[in-house]
Amino acid sequence: MRGKTRLVGIGITLLCLGLAFYGVDYKALLGALATANYVLILPAVSLWLIGYVARTVRWRTILVGAGAGGGSVVELFGVLMIGFATNNLLPARLGELARAYLLRRRTGQRKTFVLASIFLERVFDGLALVAVILVLSYLVKPPAWDREVDIAANVRLIELVATITFVGIAVAIAVLLYRHELAIRIFGHLARALPTRLNRFATGAFAAFVNGLSSMRRPGVVLGTALLSAAVWAIEWGAYVVVASAFDLGLPTPQLAAACALLLVVVNLGIMLPAAPGYVGTFQFFAVSALAVWGVPRELALAVAIVAHLTQFVLVTAIGLAFFGREHVSLRTMADASRESGDGEAEVAISEVRS
Repeated sequence: MRGKTRLVGIGITLLCLGLAFYGVDYKALLGALATANYVLILPAVSLWLIGYVARTVRWRTILVGAGAGGGSVVELFGVLMIGFATNNLLPARLGELARAYLLRRRTGQRKTFVLASIFLERVFDGLALVAVILVLSYLVKPPAWDREVDIAANVRLIELVATITFVGIAVAIAVLLYRHELAIRIFGHLARALPTRLNRFATGAFAAFVNGLSSMRRPGVVLGTALLSAAVWAIEWGAYVVVASAFDLGLPTPQLAAACALLLVVVNLGIMLPAAPGYVGTFQFFAVSALAVWGVPRELALAVAIVAHLTQFVLVTAIGLAFFGREHVSLRTMADASRESGDGEAEVAISEVRS
């Protein structure tokens, strides 16, 4: 199954790369890359780094809200960056499992519990991005929106799918939070069809996952997580604006800011598709598509995508690899950790949730 997923990811990467580079004037592309103001990359890197710190504080807020400590911001920052670096270097998004493995090793928390906290991060990210794209849809009309009919339709489709998905997930989480015992009983009833050992593990893992969502029962944690999520994406948006400003896109400042907001949303929703490690291909394709509706030439849009993607990739991977040594782990360790069965996680999960 994992092998098939990798093949699908490689196929999507090749397709997206082909679409991103189709019809590109390579002389114009190289010219755009050669004339960019790379001095602006430093403030963009600083913003992205601040954004990762904000992500760490948000993750700690979720963990502490669920009564799981998790360690200091510095310790969690290292775990977070190792996870992101693993996503850049290994297939199948093993970074999430790497984070769960490292935090479990550090604190003793069950892997399923930690994965629930990461899942909550993704939900808040998705809801924040949906909010941005909805505001853009109602308040801003890109100059090429009517000309680029196919691309505009794709952006609207992304908006619709993302809205339905993340709002639906948020509703499901609310049900799990406030009717958790009923949800566990229903899941346990459905799991009876499984062999005894698998039934026990699946029921306990589900209960641990629900327990990991428990921090969202506290309004203060929900508000804090929401505000930090807004800060995370505001900072990332600022970084994209700075990178885009390094190129002459021919957009006035208000349109450049709006274009980068659309770029932020479309790219981060688009890279949720399976792809090769590091989101190669999907990042470029969705970046070009987002900027196209603002009339940005394909070569300039692709240059922005290449620089933004490469900058983030190098930053995240370098920091992550530095923390690999501190945690005394390797990429092989992360790959092996993803195959852990987690059999020992089921013992006390149900009693913890009911308490």
